[in-house]
Amino acid sequence: MTGRVPVVLVLTAVLAGCSAGGPQPTGTAAAPTPSATAPSDPIAPVRDPKNLAGTPPCQLLTPTQLAANQMDLPAQPENVLDAPACEWRNKAHTREITIYVDTSNDVLHNVYAQRATFPVFEVTQVAGHPAIRVKNNAAGTSCFFHVAAAERQTFVLRFTSLRQGLEEPCAPAKALAEDVLANLPPLKS
Repeated sequence: MTGRVPVVLVLTAVLAGCSAGGPQPTGTAAAPTPSATAPSDPIAPVRDPKNLAGTPPCQLLTPTQLAANQMDLPAQPENVLDAPACEWRNKAHTREITIYVDTSNDVLHNVYAQRATFPVFEVTQVAGHPAIRVKNNAAGTSCFFHVAAAERQTFVLRFTSLRQGLEEPCAPAKALAEDVLANLPPLKS
C-alpha cells in the first residue's frame, strides 16, 4: 500500500506532540524582557466550527467529488494508530486520497511543534479554517493538509500522485480539503 508509511509517520509526529509539556512557569522576581515573552499563537482560532465528530471518514467526500477526482474504486476504511481513516484509489493507479480524523488532540499545535522535521511546512487556511500544509519530501508527490474543523476536531487529508511528475499534489489536496469542509454540518453549541 503506497503512502501508508508517510501517513503513519505524519500521524506519529502529530501524536508524539501530544506528550509535549504545556506552558512553562514564569518567574515572579522580574518582569519578562521582550526576548523572553512568548510569541503570539501561530495557529488562528476556528471561527466557523464544523462538526467532524460522528461522520465516518469514508463519508467525508461525496461520490460526485470522488468521481471528479478520478476515484473509481470503493473506499477502504482504515485505522491509523487508533485514528479512523479512509483511503480511495483509482483503477489507473495514478492517484490516492487518504483522510484520517482526530477528535481528541490539538493536532495543529502538535504538528506546529514538529515543524522542523518537515522539508515543506506552511501555516495556512482552507476555506477560512486554520490549517497546516506539509510534505515529507520537498520533491515528493504526496501533500498533507491538517485542517481544524473545530477545536479538537481535525482531519488530515493526504493526496498522492502515483506517477513522478504527473501533477503537483498540494493543489488537489487543498481542493479536496475544501470539499470536506463544505460537506460538514455546523457545530452546534
